[in-house]
Amino acid sequence: MPIGLAGNTMEASTTRTRCIWRASRGSSEGRAVPLEESAMSHPDTIVLTGDHGLGTVRTMPQFRTHIAQGPLTDAQRRLVLDQAEILIEELYVHLPLKRAMHAVDPLQALRLLRHRLAELTETEFHVQLQRIFLGLRDLHTNYILPSRFAGFAFLGIFLERCVDNGRTAYVVTKTFDHISGDPQLKAGVEVTHWNGTPIQIAVEANAAREAGSNKAAQLSQGLQNMTLRAINMSLPPEEDWVDITYKVNGATHETRVPWRVFESSAEVTSPGTLPSLPTGVEVGPHHLVGMDLRTELTRRVKRRLFAPASLKSGPPTKAAKPGARKPRIAAPLAAGPVPTNRPDELKARVVDTPSGTFGHLRIFTFHMQDQDINGFVSEVARLLSVLPQEGLVLDVRGNGGGYVIAAEFLLQFLSPRRITPEPFQFVSTPGTTALARTVADYNDWKASLEEAVTTGAAYSTAFPLYPADVVNSAGQLYQGPVVLVTDAQCYSACDIFAAGFQDHQIGPVLGVEANTGAGGANVVTHEELRAEWTDGALKQLPKGAQMRVSLRRCLRVGSRFGQPVEDLGVVPDALHALTRNDLLEENADLIAAAGALLAQRTPRLLRFTSAAAGTGKRKLAVTTGSLASIDVYVNGRPVATTATADGSTQITVPAAAGNVIRIEGYDAAGMLVAASQQDV
Repeated sequence: MPIGLAGNTMEASTTRTRCIWRASRGSSEGRAVPLEESAMSHPDTIVLTGDHGLGTVRTMPQFRTHIAQGPLTDAQRRLVLDQAEILIEELYVHLPLKRAMHAVDPLQALRLLRHRLAELTETEFHVQLQRIFLGLRDLHTNYILPSRFAGFAFLGIFLERCVDNGRTAYVVTKTFDHISGDPQLKAGVEVTHWNGTPIQIAVEANAAREAGSNKAAQLSQGLQNMTLRAINMSLPPEEDWVDITYKVNGATHETRVPWRVFESSAEVTSPGTLPSLPTGVEVGPHHLVGMDLRTELTRRVKRRLFAPASLKSGPPTKAAKPGARKPRIAAPLAAGPVPTNRPDELKARVVDTPSGTFGHLRIFTFHMQDQDINGFVSEVARLLSVLPQEGLVLDVRGNGGGYVIAAEFLLQFLSPRRITPEPFQFVSTPGTTALARTVADYNDWKASLEEAVTTGAAYSTAFPLYPADVVNSAGQLYQGPVVLVTDAQCYSACDIFAAGFQDHQIGPVLGVEANTGAGGANVVTHEELRAEWTDGALKQLPKGAQMRVSLRRCLRVGSRFGQPVEDLGVVPDALHALTRNDLLEENADLIAAAGALLAQRTPRLLRFTSAAAGTGKRKLAVTTGSLASIDVYVNGRPVATTATADGSTQITVPAAAGNVIRIEGYDAAGMLVAASQQDV
């Protein structure tokens, strides 16, 4: 709902019989015609059935009464402002970039807010502070309101954008099973107006309230928040209801949909100790997080509202570490879904397209609710082994990130090249220097931060979060061509994944929007910082309020070496505007477009088995396809090279138990196009 329209809309919406202005035939004069006399039907009102299963649900007036209880004292408000100023001035890594790119001054805004504190009501204080954080246009850096604000405002429908016959259209794609009152309001209807405002203008106005780093990201966030909104992380709805005008089979209808809020305090939680991390990762799990919390929580709530059956799956089963699995050639699968033991994070299927039969792997998140990163990456490895090897559509739309290690670990599965993890750096301030001196995981950055006092460097030296060997320990598992599908809600760890995919030239990036969300940082909470920065000035926030901050920014590698991900994101190599068919028919046109890109590339095959062949020797049976030659490495040292033809090649190399054998395959032009490795 656009700022400034709420008051007029509320006043107009109290009248059930509306009028439109229509000119009479044969006369230049017009007359007011009741709405029910026009082509538009009288507005219905959506109601919520009693068996909704959402627990406590409040109307907006009830919710306003609820949050008015237990306001912050003046001292608590000043404490919140003090803590916000410390985070932004001393620790916020993107402050120089945000000042330059968006002409914002959050520190002056905080000072002004403190100066005017006595004039503000409780609601005005929270709204003003939230606007300062939203003005940073950084979905990592948030002010999360006190715990009594925890909840999701929802209308019971979900709205998405597409291109229909060359024009932009907004279509209802999902409805909550427990709303009723208008049988016409269902998936497939096109919304034309929002409280009387043309829908495109309403979406753009709502997007102006959001924190997206670029236009595509801001519009995407604004559209999602039109119907589903985290009250404690977004500006709350100003209206009690929305009057939605929509078309069905050429007829125009209008329905009144009240805002309701259901409690979801359990959704906003900090991760605990990880039960499983890849070997070689020795830092705390909360130092590996890169996630847009609001997008992740909204994803979970969308499942709860619109796909409750998907929540009934049993707990994921444990899987072996990916490096322990022997690569194999999978038997062909028929078109359709491929079962997975991690349905919250993954969805796999075989798809038939006009260009051929391919695999489609959807990665919804890099944040595992059970925090089992090894289980996640092992399940991805298993799915890659059973999906068609002729090509893969890897779809990360709507993925708000999670654990950076989970994202970067997957890149090696798809590339014959050695993966270079993205390096991270702090902004140089007394606060970050003190933090690096205190927290062991930040020790690598300490020297350059201390040197910045004399060198004047704005940022520390950039280091990866873990050794490069960690994200190269398994090697390439999938050797068919891969297309990555992105949108403007790909954020943080997902941005890092998309950047690594592009920087390592794994395949084309096909975007449904002009940019990814452009979130390039490791994010930590105020409470985590307070616990670790033992001699710092951070104090506990009152009444369940929380803050998150971008602490270390990441930089790209490859041909874009040194370019920040924040605000710039990943620009796709090709664009596909989502169609009505995509929204309502499982992305049929999008998958066809991705299939056309896959068909332009060559599937490769490189597999091998090994057996003892005497003391200190191994006999390798190598199966190849579309390769001209192979090189064999043992523990990183070259030991053999040979020309190949499609089929099987036998070769004996000096190797012993415990060695790592890696085979690299080259095309006729001498380009590295496939690789396979094993521990023997």
